[in-house]
Amino acid sequence: MKQVAANLKPGGTLNVLTIGSATVFSPVESLQSGGVTSMALGLGSTPRAAPAPSASDAAFPLKMASALREATPGATVSVVVKGGRGMTAAEMLEILHTELAAHHYQLVIWQTGTVEAVRNVPASAFYQTLSDGAAAISQAGADLILVDPQFSRFLHANVDIAPFEQAMQQIAGQPGVMLFHRFDLMRHWANEGQIDLERTPKGKRLKAVEALHACLGDSLAHMVTAGANAPS
Repeated sequence: MKQVAANLKPGGTLNVLTIGSATVFSPVESLQSGGVTSMALGLGSTPRAAPAPSASDAAFPLKMASALREATPGATVSVVVKGGRGMTAAEMLEILHTELAAHHYQLVIWQTGTVEAVRNVPASAFYQTLSDGAAAISQAGADLILVDPQFSRFLHANVDIAPFEQAMQQIAGQPGVMLFHRFDLMRHWANEGQIDLERTPKGKRLKAVEALHACLGDSLAHMVTAGANAPS
C-alpha cells in the first residue's frame, strides 16, 4: 500500500475516507433495528438508504485511527466517515466520487456487501460497482481496503454471501487493494466465546458491541500497518 506507506510516518498525515452502512458509525448504530438479522429473516421491510449520524470515537474506523497514531508517534491520522443505513455499494459509489473530487485521501476503507446479498443484487453488478470504485480510488492516488459483511449466523443461514465475498476477493487482487476479513474474524471470536453478539443477553449487548468495535479497529490498524510495511 504505497500511498499509506508514504504518509503513515512521523510528521506525515494519513487522510482516510471510510464509507459504509450503519456499522461504521458507532456501536449504538450497529444495534438499531432494521439490521442484518431482521433483513436476513425477512422480518419487516428491508430498510432503504438513510443517512447515519456523525461517527463516534467508539466506531471501529476511529478506533483504527487511534491505534495507528499510537503505533506511529508523530503521525496525524484523520478519518472522515460517510454512508448510511441500508446503502448499496452503487449508492456509496456516488458518495465516493463526490468525496474524491472534493478532498485528497490516501486511504479509502469501503465496508459493503450485506445489503446486496440480502436484496439479491446480481453479484456481477456488485463486482462492477467495486471495480469502478477501485479504479476511481486508484486514479485519485489512494489505497483501498474493502471490509466484508459482519458475521451473523442468521445471515449465513438465510442468505448466500459467497458470491459477494468472491467479488471482493477478486478486487482485492488488484495493486493497492486489500480485503479485511471481518466476517471470519467475528466468527472466530464467536466460536472462541470471546465476542458473540447474537448470544449476548440484551442488557449486555452494548458493552459487547463496543468491545467488538475496539477489536475490529485494532485488527484493522494492524492490517494497515502491515500493508504499509509490505515489500512493494
